[in-house]
Amino acid sequence: MDEQQTPLAKLVWLDPYTSKTREHPVCEGDKLTIGRSALNDIQIAEGHISRQHAVLACQDGAFTIDDVGSANGTFVNGVQVYGENELTIGDEVHLFVSVLKLLSATDRGPRDAADKVSAVAGDRASLRITRGPQQGQVFALLKEEMYIGRSTPNSNWEIALQDPTVSRPHAFLVKEGPVWKIYDLGSINGTAVNNQPITGGKAKTLRDGDRIVFGGTMTVFHTGFPAQISTGEALKKGQT
Repeated sequence: MDEQQTPLAKLVWLDPYTSKTREHPVCEGDKLTIGRSALNDIQIAEGHISRQHAVLACQDGAFTIDDVGSANGTFVNGVQVYGENELTIGDEVHLFVSVLKLLSATDRGPRDAADKVSAVAGDRASLRITRGPQQGQVFALLKEEMYIGRSTPNSNWEIALQDPTVSRPHAFLVKEGPVWKIYDLGSINGTAVNNQPITGGKAKTLRDGDRIVFGGTMTVFHTGFPAQISTGEALKKGQT
């Protein structure tokens, strides 16, 4: 391998469907496209990511990120960026619900990288799909108000479910102080928490491990982000 092909850094992220840690080397001269389409150098097949979302480049040892007109924006360390912006080792790039971290190429391996990515998402509540077309996918609850509905070409729900039994929209999650509550929005097939339907426009307060069913899709609510479920341990906890 010649000198130009020696990685100067690497991008690390959690696959939104498997929650396994993935990484991609970043070399001098790279212009890595990131997006939902398989034509990108880095594909993250999550519904809120645009087909072509951003470009990460490395020129003369300096790293930049450039949003290329994405629908939901690109954020660096929590701040939305426009055009070409500088990145440094340790920066976090948010593509709506997905988080990528730029790390040194000499980090000690997958477990070290996974721990660092877990630290990014660990303080966020989340929904993990345990039954349905997107089984295994984890949604971080990044906003204090989150709509849930069926995925369509024009849907703008924060959590889009690829399930024809889910309504458009279906339910609403809101954080009030330290707790999360959920409302059904008059969905056709209903919303249930631990087998108890939500009725009469009333809210249901959620606890860690609660099972929430939207039509034919079952999820588990977590007060944190279960980033390590690829080990199998977290899958056993609370899975039905």
